[in-house]
Amino acid sequence: METKEIAEKYFNAMVEGNFDEMALLKTPDCVYWLSGDGSWPFGGYQSLENQVKLWGTVAERFPEGMKMTLRSITADQERAALYVHIRGTRKDGRIYENDVMLLLTFKNGLISGLYEYLDTIMVNELFCGPMDDIR
Repeated sequence: METKEIAEKYFNAMVEGNFDEMALLKTPDCVYWLSGDGSWPFGGYQSLENQVKLWGTVAERFPEGMKMTLRSITADQERAALYVHIRGTRKDGRIYENDVMLLLTFKNGLISGLYEYLDTIMVNELFCGPMDDIR
């Protein structure tokens, strides 16, 4: 399978919340990095524990989930760049809308690195900041 196909398969598993399929497409030592190292709790390289916390935060604050739209994939033999639009409504009614660039690196036909570039100010505010009063 080519990197572009693997990247698209990974994206589809992510949209479906199929964590088992996502894990099968990654190397055991796959690294996950989010932009904003030091500027918000989830910036920088993520341990598995932090990844679980991040997904838990998303599930708790965005009970209807996030709608992710794949705008494009650009790939070569070692990398794939996914341009993704994400939109969700927080349980207090605030809207999260972000354009994200996800860079995947590959080793032996599996994803060895995920590097996510996003609007860290907005994501910190809506994922980690205070919630508005829920009416």
